[in-house]
Amino acid sequence: MSSLNREAVFLILQFLDEEKFKDTVHKLEKESGFYFNMRYFEECVTNGEWDEVEQYISGFTKVDDNKFSMKIFFEIRKQKYLEALDRHDHAKAVEILVKDLKEFSKFNEGIFKEMTLLLNLENFREKEQLSKYGDTKSARAIVLAVLKKLIETNPLFRDKLQFPTLKNLRLRTLINQSLNWQHHLCKRPRLNPDIRTLFADHSCLESPCAYLPVAILADSIPKNGDSRSLPDAKLKYSDEEISKAWKLTELNKPSQLHSLRLPDCHLPVRIIGLTYTHMGGAILALAFNAVHKLWKWQTSDGKATSSVPPQLWQPPNGILMTNDISDTRLECAVPCFALSKNDSYLLSTSGGKFSLFNITTFKTMTTFMSPPPAATSVAFYPNDNNIVAIGFDDYSIYIYNIRIDEVKSKLKGHQNRVTGLTFSNVLNVLVSSGADVQLCVWSMDGWEMLTRKFLYIPHGRESSSPLAPTGVQFHQDQIHLLAVHETQLAIYEAPRLDCLMQWFPPESSGSVTDATYSCDGRLIYASIKDGSVCVLTATTLQLRSRITPAAYIPLNPRVYPVVIAAHPSEPNQFAIGLTDGGVHVIEPPESGGSWCVAPSLEGGVGPSVNSAAGSG
Repeated sequence: MSSLNREAVFLILQFLDEEKFKDTVHKLEKESGFYFNMRYFEECVTNGEWDEVEQYISGFTKVDDNKFSMKIFFEIRKQKYLEALDRHDHAKAVEILVKDLKEFSKFNEGIFKEMTLLLNLENFREKEQLSKYGDTKSARAIVLAVLKKLIETNPLFRDKLQFPTLKNLRLRTLINQSLNWQHHLCKRPRLNPDIRTLFADHSCLESPCAYLPVAILADSIPKNGDSRSLPDAKLKYSDEEISKAWKLTELNKPSQLHSLRLPDCHLPVRIIGLTYTHMGGAILALAFNAVHKLWKWQTSDGKATSSVPPQLWQPPNGILMTNDISDTRLECAVPCFALSKNDSYLLSTSGGKFSLFNITTFKTMTTFMSPPPAATSVAFYPNDNNIVAIGFDDYSIYIYNIRIDEVKSKLKGHQNRVTGLTFSNVLNVLVSSGADVQLCVWSMDGWEMLTRKFLYIPHGRESSSPLAPTGVQFHQDQIHLLAVHETQLAIYEAPRLDCLMQWFPPESSGSVTDATYSCDGRLIYASIKDGSVCVLTATTLQLRSRITPAAYIPLNPRVYPVVIAAHPSEPNQFAIGLTDGGVHVIEPPESGGSWCVAPSLEGGVGPSVNSAAGSG
């Protein structure tokens, strides 16, 4: 029997007095974070017990859980700061500013700077936005109303705002409390758990997407009657509000960013593969005609930048790195490539044989794996550059040793071509994705399948093609996983593949063409078929900036990015490969700057994306 069960049985035997029982349950519910006691919370806010208020809230949510949580913590800390200023305790105000409010500067630097300037005022009410701030008591009442609304709207507080009825059913209530506490401890609690007994520990084994944050930029809630409908779906926005939120984040002038189109003397052929070298000093692209292009920067720090044009590099012998396409129909091929960890070797195919190139000399070291089947994805094994995982159009995956020309394992599980592969050393797994919109997790010890999940695609947002690829990439923590499909971005937690959130672009913008994590894992860059690039916060999938085509290709609106790559050490730099054969490096307008944060629809600190709960 678990410790929680034993404690519950002890309480059943020990506490028969109603008041003692309520007091004890209140203590436990406060410690366990299962029920939120709004009355207790109101008392603390009214009394200005801000440390206790934040400590209590922290039992239910953290600052970066979602937009509502972020706004809750911001309002608490802002009020604590204003009260310190109001009583002229500048030392305390500075402490609050540096320790508590500084955290929000990464989301909205402008608001943080404005709050800093309040230190210079004799009375912060001189500031127009704060001119209606009354006395402390009335200000706390206003803040309390705001906080209550945010808590009631926050999906993390769902089902936690009602305290159980205890009058006649206190024994049953306590048992249910214990069972619910067990459920609360599940890593990813199901919405409708099957909990039947107090005397066996409960665990949600196969959890669907319990919480599904959905961008305001799409009507992602399925129509009534659809068997995949999301229950209890937290928010809907009008077309006007969606349009407003979209425009608030737009960068649509060349002066609002730094963009450099890389010099190119080759034919203008569509770019279909793109990556930085691991050292960050060069960019490698694969064009539709099977030709690779390599740009190198001759900068003082050896890193790629939008400030200095690189050299389109070619060895003295003048040869090109070109894939073998002698027996290939390019229009049917699914090109793929991977760069070795030491930046010395490139493994690439455009639907024919694999070619292993020496990056320094451009020479072809070897070719292998003649189709059929044709390779459609590839990834180097993290611990050995001689071993690769290769996905094929016959739905299989090979674990292949290049040096000894041997297939070590063949993995079967997909129902369509395999289009994405990524390794996690932390979890010791390989994750694959396919045109079947399925994700599979394979153990690197024995290569057996551990888990599989299908992406949730709402009604009306189905793919335009049955062969639309799904890509996968691990976050730098090697636990969180980004899945990229033309309909959406989705974040999963491996190895169980619990769906944490999804983001859908507005239908008017077209489909997602590609996406990638920034090198520090804080941002996601997503290229869209309307020519725009969306910059999203990785933890919430909330929109920070939208770069329109007018900002980087103002003279050719029909061009759009096909692939996107993030710089390996500069988190705010990325590159895009375009349909017209161009490659652009894009950065914020200021050196060392960051992509701007959009205000939310509520006017708060967070980016403009909202959440809804449901299962996928």
